[in-house]
Order: sequence, then structure tokens, then C-alpha cells
Amino acid sequence: MSDVVLAPTGRKPANERMKVANAPCSYGVDEVLKDDAWMPTGLQVLDMIANGGYEGTELGPPGFLGTAEELRGRLVERNLALVGSFLPMRFSENEYADEDRAWLRDSLTLVRDAAPEGSRPFAILCDGFDQPLRMEFSGRIAEHPEAWIPDARFPVLMDNLHRAAEIARSMGFDVVVHPHAGTYIETVDEVTRVLDHMDLSLLGLCLDTGHLRYGGADPAALVREYRDHIRHVHLKDARMQVIADCKRDDVGLHEALRRGVFCELGQGDSGLPEVMEALDEVGYEGWLVVEQDRGLTMADTLDMVFESNVRNREYVRSLGV
Repeated sequence: MSDVVLAPTGRKPANERMKVANAPCSYGVDEVLKDDAWMPTGLQVLDMIANGGYEGTELGPPGFLGTAEELRGRLVERNLALVGSFLPMRFSENEYADEDRAWLRDSLTLVRDAAPEGSRPFAILCDGFDQPLRMEFSGRIAEHPEAWIPDARFPVLMDNLHRAAEIARSMGFDVVVHPHAGTYIETVDEVTRVLDHMDLSLLGLCLDTGHLRYGGADPAALVREYRDHIRHVHLKDARMQVIADCKRDDVGLHEALRRGVFCELGQGDSGLPEVMEALDEVGYEGWLVVEQDRGLTMADTLDMVFESNVRNREYVRSLGV
């Protein structure tokens, strides 16, 4: 691992400006890949996060970590903050807008009621995973114009994204948008198009280093170019060889996830030392959420999953936080 010194003149060191959390997806509990051979319980996930040296957690699938009252008590008991909730919605489809907004209000009510005192969780908005062509051609969208968002639907996507942000802000949340493989905000061109049309008074960017790399972006360069947009960070590593192999084999996101496209931090090609240098350079203050989107097989054990996330925490520590 490469040690990175983060100590610019006249600024607090990175470990005083950034805090490190984790999320259930690092333990096999994922909103996209749902057919794991087994999954840990919510209590086991919370124990592993707390015992692994993390200061907070994101919610994961609503209800997995318990009811609002149960989760609040469990987080307080383990001295964990509630950092955010991942909220996929079908932004480009007006016919689902009312249904999705009602779901958003219900989901955020749970998050608000579950948050311990002092937690300020983010509403992490994401485009939906309901477009079959996007899932099928994920990782090679540029070569498949039939999977591109129709021009007439891009303003719909932006309007519904902004409307969702307004709802979340009215409920007291800071809001970010999360570019994600398998959605209409995957490729570097799609990401920058959204960022260029985004109302920064309503929401900012959740910088997910793995999904950005998957979509062809250079995460460190994007930090510097869109420094004013970044309000939340997911640290994720991606293997470019897996992406290349999936392109060669003409398979989509689910197969890429099964092949381990997202790996332990430092074992992929997301350029995490450079990302951390860029975040420090632009003065980022906030959460670094370690994420390793993973499916579990019968060969995996609870101890293996825990030890993997301990190594992830140690890797972030080696980068100065």
C-alpha cells in the first residue's frame, strides 16, 4: 500500500476533517445483487462495522437493520452514526413519479426517526435499475446507442431528480445524487451532463469512486473539476480487467458483480491514493464511506467478511484517515 501524506499548509489534517463509515453492501447486503447464497443478520452487520473501526453506517435496504426505534437504539449502543440512505428512484419515467415520491417520504421518515442525536444522514438519490437494456449493456453503454436515454427524457430525469431533492430538503436532509452502473447516470458523459445541469442549491454529488471508474471516469480528475459539487464520498475500488472481460464476453452488471468487479480497497484501479490527494487538495470535509459491493457464496464465512472490511479500514488509515 502507498502511504499518502495529507497535510497542506494552513489546513487541519485529513483525519480531523474526514470520518470513515461503512455500509451493509460491504457485507453482502446489496440493493442490486440480491441472490447471495447467504447473508449476515442486521445485528451481525452492525457489530462488524463497530468492531472494525468504523464510526458510522449507511442504512442499506430499508428495514434490514431494524425498525426506526430498534435501529436508533442499536446505533447508540455501538456508538455509530447514521450516515445516509441509498434511495433509487425512476427519475426518467413520469408515470412512476407519484409512487416513487411517496416511497421517498416513507423511507426518509424511517431514516429521520432512526438517526441518533448528532447524526446528519444524507439522502442519497440514485436513478433506478428498471431499464433492462441498461443492465444488459452496463459497462459498454457507449457502444449501444439503443440503451442511451432518449433526448426527450433527459429533462424529465433532471426535473424529477430536483423534485425529489426538494422533498428530501423539506424533511431536513442534505441531498446528493449517486452515479451508478446500470442506470441512466453511468458513463462519464452521462455523469458530467447531470452535474452540468444540476441545481447546487438543492443537491450535490456523492462521489462513488468505483462506479465512476466503472463508467469510464477518472475519479481524481472529477474531484478537481467538480470540487464544488462534492458533498459525500463512497470509497470503492473497481477492477478494470473484470470490466474488460465482461465487455469481451458481452455480459452486464449482474455478471460483473458476480465476478468481483468491486474489490477490496487497494486491489483495483480506482486510483484511491490520487482520489484522497485530490479530496484533500479541494478541502473536502465529511464522510468517507467504505463500500465493497459484493455477493456472498457458500465459500465465504462471517469471519472472512469481517476481516476483509478490517483490511479496508486499514487501507484508508494508510491514506491518512
